[in-house]
Amino acid sequence: MRKSFFLIALLFSCLSVSLSAQKGAISGTIIDENSGEPLIGATVVIENTTIGTSTDFDGKYQFSADPGIYTISIDYLGYNSKKITDVEIKANETTYLDASLSDEAVELELDVVVTAKAIERSENAVLLLQKKSDKIQDGISSQEISRLGAGSAAAALTKVTGTTIVDGKYVYVRGLGDRYSSTSLNGTRLPSVDPYRNSAQLDLIPTNLLDNIIASKTFTPDLPGDFTGGYVDIKIKTLPERFTYGLSVSTSYNTQSSFKNNFLTFDAGKKAGLGFNDGTLDAPASLNNPVLAQENILDRSASAAARRDNEVARLLDEVANDFSRQFTPTTTSTPLDYSLSFNLGNQFNLGQMPVGVLLTMNYSNEYNHYENALRANYVNTGGATTTLQENFNLRDTRSEQAPSLGGLFGLSLRPSPNNEISFYTLYSHQGFQTTRTLEGSYRDYGLAEPNKIFYSNTLGFMERELLDYVVNGQHVFPGANNLKIEWAASLVESSQQEPDLRFFANQYEPGRDLYAIATSLYLTPGHYYRNLEDQSFEGKLDITIPFLQNANSANKLKIGGLYSTKNRNFAENIYNVFNAQGAQFAGDAGDYFGAGNTGVIGQRENGQNIIGLYISDDTNLANIYEGDTEIWATYGMLTYAFNDRFKFIGGARLEATDFFVESEAAAINPNPELFRGAIDELDILPAANFVYSLSENANLRASYSNTLARPNMREIAPFGSFGFIGDPPVFGNPNLTRSRVNNVDLRYELYMKPGELFAVSGFYKLFKDPIVRTFRPAGNPQFTWVNTTDAELFGAELEFRKALDFISPKLQNLSFSGNLALIYSQVALDPIELEKNRDVDPNFPDTRPFAGQSPLVANANLNYVNRDAGWDAILAFNFFGDRLFTTGVEGTPDLYERGRPQLDFSLSKKFGHFQLKLRARNILNPDYETYSEFNGQEYIYSRYQRGREISLGFSYGI
Repeated sequence: MRKSFFLIALLFSCLSVSLSAQKGAISGTIIDENSGEPLIGATVVIENTTIGTSTDFDGKYQFSADPGIYTISIDYLGYNSKKITDVEIKANETTYLDASLSDEAVELELDVVVTAKAIERSENAVLLLQKKSDKIQDGISSQEISRLGAGSAAAALTKVTGTTIVDGKYVYVRGLGDRYSSTSLNGTRLPSVDPYRNSAQLDLIPTNLLDNIIASKTFTPDLPGDFTGGYVDIKIKTLPERFTYGLSVSTSYNTQSSFKNNFLTFDAGKKAGLGFNDGTLDAPASLNNPVLAQENILDRSASAAARRDNEVARLLDEVANDFSRQFTPTTTSTPLDYSLSFNLGNQFNLGQMPVGVLLTMNYSNEYNHYENALRANYVNTGGATTTLQENFNLRDTRSEQAPSLGGLFGLSLRPSPNNEISFYTLYSHQGFQTTRTLEGSYRDYGLAEPNKIFYSNTLGFMERELLDYVVNGQHVFPGANNLKIEWAASLVESSQQEPDLRFFANQYEPGRDLYAIATSLYLTPGHYYRNLEDQSFEGKLDITIPFLQNANSANKLKIGGLYSTKNRNFAENIYNVFNAQGAQFAGDAGDYFGAGNTGVIGQRENGQNIIGLYISDDTNLANIYEGDTEIWATYGMLTYAFNDRFKFIGGARLEATDFFVESEAAAINPNPELFRGAIDELDILPAANFVYSLSENANLRASYSNTLARPNMREIAPFGSFGFIGDPPVFGNPNLTRSRVNNVDLRYELYMKPGELFAVSGFYKLFKDPIVRTFRPAGNPQFTWVNTTDAELFGAELEFRKALDFISPKLQNLSFSGNLALIYSQVALDPIELEKNRDVDPNFPDTRPFAGQSPLVANANLNYVNRDAGWDAILAFNFFGDRLFTTGVEGTPDLYERGRPQLDFSLSKKFGHFQLKLRARNILNPDYETYSEFNGQEYIYSRYQRGREISLGFSYGI
């Protein structure tokens, strides 16, 4: 189906290529100079010709023309006309020309004549959105994303004020992530494909699909109510104004992973390089035999029965030999990283109706590797101890190949200037083949002496896939005072699959040359299969009703509703490998897991079968679950301008939440309620935003709102997931409730001239019943989630963008931009956790910050742009402060991820339609560290580096 879809998309795009390819195009947005509202139906034409068009419901226009220099005339009833001279239209290029018109009541000449300057839609357009927005927001444009060399939406967001990325893919806004930040794609929610996260994985979205990213930091009733830190809307590319074609190729060298002949790997099938499992890693088909369950063939006790029963022995042997025998990595050589992208689009007329088509495709393959890194753990033994005891200290080597494949197909129909219907499909697929070895001392397993060594191998493959279908429409009714109706529906199919994740731990005593697999101490060698599948639907309707337009064009009433549902299926199957009567492990995993030591390996003289390695199904039915969520919402929002300077935006949103999760264990347990979790809540969320225009280029904003945060299905599911390398298991909590948050924001912003900005913000958030991860040591030690009593967060942000020509005209091509966020938070500890921790450490603190929250986030960019010569360069610096990584266990201090800097450089040169790009990433190559502090002493838990990277790219586009 997906192959057919993209073939159809390619056919449509190819058919759209026409002789008009030698023409150029002009495009832009016409707005009200005072309110910033789009002007619908404004006429934009080339003077003294009939070539032109009228603006649509977003104030946008576009049309094609022969290359040349023209005067553009803009007219709108009730507004002063405007003429813009010296507008150059070039062949196979689009000239972007935005303009604003003033009301006729303003005493100006009948026609305003302006000379066109170099207008860049990119940053200027994003800043214009920010300036005229009803809420506090920051953003980044597609041009700036490209100049920074960001490869995904996640990387691009690190440059937005107050925004950080955790684990390379999860967005945190103002120190708040996961449940406290929400992500949408063109206005419809983007779901997570991780069972432990609410946040979408933003590394799934490549930047060649993006138009801009806007992070809204204050709530208005027309937005979802479940964000507190920020609402991130990723805008994918709009449909083209003319025929466009682009091809890009790049390759990169990493100092740690390129041209390495000791890169760890394993056999994951022939399609692993494309990110797909070709069936090699599937669970064996023999597991589907119904006799296995009927005869308990996969029970641990089956090996005893198989000695006497030949049929049981046959089945046991078949299953044991159908699983992969590879438990140790091999090595291979790595090439350079590389990426390819392609786009094709056009706009043409179907009869009298404009039709736009866009197709983009991308593929990349990268290698990541580190060796001799540190992985350690420490425990607090209690009493009068002044130091932490080392639990384990391991040498860590990890290799990962990460191919990515994706594409976008968009189709837009405009039956009239006031009506548009669009459809697009986004597909993204990622694969991660990860191989890891650990070696060293492990006190808990009695392997603390120098002559005893612990070894662990992990072989894993993960696929993540997202398929997003969206259809939306916008309709304006001029006869009804420009009433506007917007609607959208999206269907998202997402999945995360981990087939045949393998673990193998063992120990070695060099002095005695003795190997062993101590299954009573650590994980038994095993095969793990995890599969998550989500299907999400969202439908929304927004109606904007202008009123009192004679007083101010900003006055409007907006009402609407939303329905969202998600169905999830999650399964975790565990098949462990046990040894009945086979040879013991002697250091060679190939021999130990080989065919000669697996299944039925011989017979005794009395006819009994000799059983070697066999498979035990240790799946916990509680870890197989289904869940459903439903969210209903309706809202009313008023925008009212008291005068030309002072504007109010406010109202309320009503949201109903219904969550239900049930595991398979509920069907066989006499107390099924123990394996169910549910939430049923109804919330009213008020919001009030005030905007005061101190001048034409300066705004003062204030906001108050009430929002909420919900747990995800995994967090309310009352069952546990295993932990690796001694980590406690993680259990859900069916008693969780949603959190409520009060938000207060202030902001001053000054727009000096196009492309320049100075803004300072302050914010405060008070949480009731915040959801936090905690450790419960009593009974079976475990991590879980609880509602604590309260939490608070406050901070300040500073952002500026300034051209340097004010210093000297010689610096006219240089500009400097930067942003800074200072954030403080404290969350009350779970009382049970606090009591147990103080039993071990009487000085253990009663609060901690939010996980992932950095007290300081900073960005600084030095830009050089010479469009006449085709040069573009940027030096970009990013830094985040130390942030909570995970909570400590049984009195052990919390772990923090150490803050680190990142310095990148990008240089590009245009040669007509060709462009050459040189980039250097991670120039400083800092350590990635986690640590804790106890009694003034620092303990390092992990340390590694990512390596420096240099890339060279070539692109062609028209």
